[in-house]
Amino acid sequence: MKFVSGLLNIFHRKDLKEIFTPNTIAKLAYVRRGEIEENLLSNITIPGKQIILYGHSGSGKTTLIRKMLYDKKINFVQVHCSSNTTINDIILDTFDNLDRFYIAEKNSNKSYTITGSLKSEYKSIASEISVTKESSFGETMVRILPPRLTSQKLAKFLGEIDAVWIIEDFHKVSNEEKKKIADILKIFIDAANDYPNVKIICIGAVGSARELINLDSNLYPRITELHVPLLSGQEIKEIINQGCKLLNISMSDNLIEKISYYSNRLASLTHQMCYDICDSNKIHKQQYKHKRIGDKYFKSAIESYVNKNSDTLKGIYDSCVKRQLAWYILKTFVTIERDSIRFSEIQNRVCQKQRSYTDEEIMKELDELSSAAINIIRYDNNSDRYSISTPFWGAFLKMQIAIEDANRNNNKNKNKRKKLILKNQNDIDADVYNVLLERMEEFKRLMAEARN
Repeated sequence: MKFVSGLLNIFHRKDLKEIFTPNTIAKLAYVRRGEIEENLLSNITIPGKQIILYGHSGSGKTTLIRKMLYDKKINFVQVHCSSNTTINDIILDTFDNLDRFYIAEKNSNKSYTITGSLKSEYKSIASEISVTKESSFGETMVRILPPRLTSQKLAKFLGEIDAVWIIEDFHKVSNEEKKKIADILKIFIDAANDYPNVKIICIGAVGSARELINLDSNLYPRITELHVPLLSGQEIKEIINQGCKLLNISMSDNLIEKISYYSNRLASLTHQMCYDICDSNKIHKQQYKHKRIGDKYFKSAIESYVNKNSDTLKGIYDSCVKRQLAWYILKTFVTIERDSIRFSEIQNRVCQKQRSYTDEEIMKELDELSSAAINIIRYDNNSDRYSISTPFWGAFLKMQIAIEDANRNNNKNKNKRKKLILKNQNDIDADVYNVLLERMEEFKRLMAEARN
């Protein structure tokens, strides 16, 4: 069998796009999440227990749940929410996704049997939904939710196929629609008496779990809130090493450290940088002959990321840093490298620069950077601390400021993370130059001690 497997690997080499997947869920270069996975699996198996997965965007929530459902061969239906999504939209989209079970009867992870009467009712409701309502101007077509397609009926359709219902980005909908989602959660709790495997998994942002539970106190004991943190540095390195092994390549320790640092603990960004580095090296498939990659192409990889976000993140950043104080504040967050900092720390840092700023000037700038229009910084009333609003902003600021430092050829930087600094395109020459500088500094120190 090993021989056959080896032959398959030779003639069916894996594609780069299958291994490093910045925009889709990771299937090959996937890192296990240990305790989080155990807690999730434990709660999935409890009849009637509804689940809320929450955490920063990019923390791997969707990848985590999809990977588990695939591995355990659990059927699921997934819908996505936006700011203008209504509960009717959610129900209709979910019903549409039942096609592969009730019509196609394929692409299922788990065997199931649908009664003839329920399949007939499904087809009848589907025909009702196909009737559309045309707008007065004939420009839009609005689907109507049939009276028979209630939340209870949807629970029965899902229960018949032992499916989990995933509602992604539920935090984006209005408070009025959140209240309706909370009501549906209660319906699915009761539905578990007849269908023990049916349940809802809501996926949302940091702090969103309380939003649903606060709407109905009766939900509290029947819902599990699971926080999915950003990946650790070791988990990020494991993604890189897994992907490299699949491609039959290796990356230098320094390159892996750089990817880990600038990814800001985001799996999607790790995949993106690895993809760009491989693409720059013309590695698009699993290599026949092992290839080693140094950090020569790293600077171009992060410049590529920054440029890809030039219309969004970089546009906002460029507008803000026209004000020198804003640049000092943003660089303070990158330099300190902590999740949150107090006003006094920001004040001390920025006032060490070219001139002193008043508390009023600093506070005004922080308010501007925290505004809804910009939203780079977030203020937490409970801790009285400031933090970068999202990990993606944190990663972008690290990269952007590193590029700025590199363009100023700041090779004498005394930062402890000397190996992570982007000196120039040819890091090898820069590293040699830094070694020479260090030896000169050591020589000066010894000469000073001798004179004393």
